[in-house]
Amino acid sequence: MRPGRQLAVLGLIFVVLYLLVFFSGGASGGFKDRLEPRLGLDLVGGTRMTLEATNSLDGKPPTAENLEEARQIIENRVNAYGVAEAEVVTEGNRNIVISLPGENRDLTDVGSAAELRFRKVLKAADGSGAAAPPAPTPTPA
Repeated sequence: MRPGRQLAVLGLIFVVLYLLVFFSGGASGGFKDRLEPRLGLDLVGGTRMTLEATNSLDGKPPTAENLEEARQIIENRVNAYGVAEAEVVTEGNRNIVISLPGENRDLTDVGSAAELRFRKVLKAADGSGAAAPPAPTPTPA
């Protein structure tokens, strides 16, 4: 057996497989897509918003834990838009920067406080799912 011949055949197989993947498209879409650069937010355009976090009691910057919690909440709200490659990062000790590529979006509700609403319960039910029995009424004496 000649090891040089086997290595040459193995190398030829690798070259053929590489060319097949490169020219057929593979997972990323083909040769043409590989030549076109992916444009960043500065070239493609989009929306960029900076929110400043302050402590409402004394105006001091929030703690690192509070700032990270706020960033996580805002990131969840931004991800609800379904935009690919959305970026929510903290900058310094009080800024949260939101960057969305593509079309301009209205981000005014992302930084607003959440609203909790209460409503009156008209009919209560017990754990079994059946309606609760009516409250007894007193009889006249």
